[in-house]
Amino acid sequence: MKFLVIFQLLVVYIFAQELNLENLLKKYQDAESLYKQTKQENAGFLVTYSREDLEQMQAYKLKDVLKTIRLYTMQTNSFGISEIKTVGASTKNLMPLKLYIDDFEITSFVKENPLAMYENMDIYFIDHIEIYQGGSSIAFGNEVGSMVIRLYTKDPKRENSKSFQVSVDSQNSIDTRVFDAGTFGQYKYLAYVDIAKEKFKKYNLNNHTLSKDLKRYQTHFKFSKENDFDVEFNGILNDGDSFRGFGTSPSDENRLKKSYANINFTKYFVNNLKFSCSLSGENSKATLNDDVGFMLANNTRAKNFNFNIHSKISKISLEKKISLEKHDILIGTQFLEKKLTINEYKIDEKDLSFNTNKVKTYMFYFEDMYNFDKNNLISFSGKIDNYKNTITKDSTEYSARLAYINILNDNWKYKVFLTKRYIYPSNIQNSFTMPIYNANENLESSEVKMLSGELEYNDEKYKISIGYAYKEIEKAFIFNLVKKQYENKNSTVYFQRVYVRSEYNFNMYNKIIAEVYKGYKKAYNSSSSGLLIQLFNKIGKFSIYNELVYRNGYSIANINVDAGYDWTMSVAYPLTKQINLKLKCENILDKASESLIDRKTQFTVAPVESKMVMTMEYTF
Repeated sequence: MKFLVIFQLLVVYIFAQELNLENLLKKYQDAESLYKQTKQENAGFLVTYSREDLEQMQAYKLKDVLKTIRLYTMQTNSFGISEIKTVGASTKNLMPLKLYIDDFEITSFVKENPLAMYENMDIYFIDHIEIYQGGSSIAFGNEVGSMVIRLYTKDPKRENSKSFQVSVDSQNSIDTRVFDAGTFGQYKYLAYVDIAKEKFKKYNLNNHTLSKDLKRYQTHFKFSKENDFDVEFNGILNDGDSFRGFGTSPSDENRLKKSYANINFTKYFVNNLKFSCSLSGENSKATLNDDVGFMLANNTRAKNFNFNIHSKISKISLEKKISLEKHDILIGTQFLEKKLTINEYKIDEKDLSFNTNKVKTYMFYFEDMYNFDKNNLISFSGKIDNYKNTITKDSTEYSARLAYINILNDNWKYKVFLTKRYIYPSNIQNSFTMPIYNANENLESSEVKMLSGELEYNDEKYKISIGYAYKEIEKAFIFNLVKKQYENKNSTVYFQRVYVRSEYNFNMYNKIIAEVYKGYKKAYNSSSSGLLIQLFNKIGKFSIYNELVYRNGYSIANINVDAGYDWTMSVAYPLTKQINLKLKCENILDKASESLIDRKTQFTVAPVESKMVMTMEYTF
């Protein structure tokens, strides 16, 4: 009997020691998380998806994160590609978003929006994601965007391992990922390959089957020496069906093939001097046939359209950081050249020719962060961009931002940003466009003025943020349905947005995030309000995640689109130290927010389909 009691006490002691060790390890991992080293509080209103968050969410694709971003709604366009639209924006609105992988930007010239290529990218090689809103920092360089999405790759020094992951879903898709990272001497490397065959729900429109099935090939390679240099290569190829395309009665043989590749080199010198250069290539090729024919910009119909478009983007930048007693100064300059070549453009077997379009941009930017004391920081940044375009007129654009951050005490702080920036017309608005639209060479840049602020309370268990933004846009881009082209609006457009985000940590392994937002403007062509609830739990060895994404209903041309409720749930279980099993159920209610694809038939499609995903991961 005594032996049994001693044995039971020993078991309890060992279990308690194991739990304490696990808690200690969790505290260490949290303290050393990579996202805590990369986040830039001065760069905007920040939402971070940590490594642990992404794994528990089972966020396999970038769009698994995009659909949760406040003030934006995920939609599907007529080619089956997922997009995100800001509150109330129309389907013709082109969002000036910026997407980075580590320090290099994914720059598109064919579509201008990097998400047109990368919304479906696999993120198995990504450690964490940072979203910057509210007048993002000019110090990021490059062309100014309304929101910045930064993806940071896994650190080879921390990983030092090989892993293999395969996913299958209820639509008969299969996705295989291979990852290898490690060090040798002073050097680090990361290698990643993803091969996927994705299948989606089929739709029927005018007795024609609509499909967006595709094959995806993706790779990322990074080789670096700490504080010396980085070399990165990233490539992606999407080859699939073109869904509805431009018409309403598409052929089953319609295809859309898109590819993008980028190589980037960064050299770090002494005295905080950084040099970077990159070369990107992008190609878009399609075969589009329609039995009825689609309406062209000249009000005639065409039943066949083939195109093959290629762009090359070159970039060189130089940055210098200067640290004085109370000043942290950044000075940078950049040269960007975009070149668009039309290899094929054929309508009803008739070849059309276009001149090569080239845009050169010369940029200069600076930022001065002045620390009054440890609790007060004021920052001023400015940027000058000179555009030289072979088709449209040259222009010089200016941006400026004033930021103030105040830490009231250990729990309270607030940020205020006053921003003046511009939105430069995209290539498909003013130079080259598809045959259903007209390009407007006289389109001028929009001028944006914004005042935004965020108040935050934070303690060991609870965090709450309240944010507000007021925006004015002069010469906003609007689409003229009669002329079938983008024009500058004669009057000023006003926006107001407010959000509340709260996070409560029950303990180290269990937390809940709740967020609500509302936008205010004169007219709405997409969701104006939304709600996000995320519940992270750990029960024993089971990791459980629940997510609810709500977007309110809206109307387009007197057509009502219902409100959406997207409930996603995932469970993961470590079978051994090497094998991890995962199950994810997406859009369980089959009530996710939908996009209006065809007004005549009021045909709608949800960008998030109802399906189940099963995954096995093996770490060597």
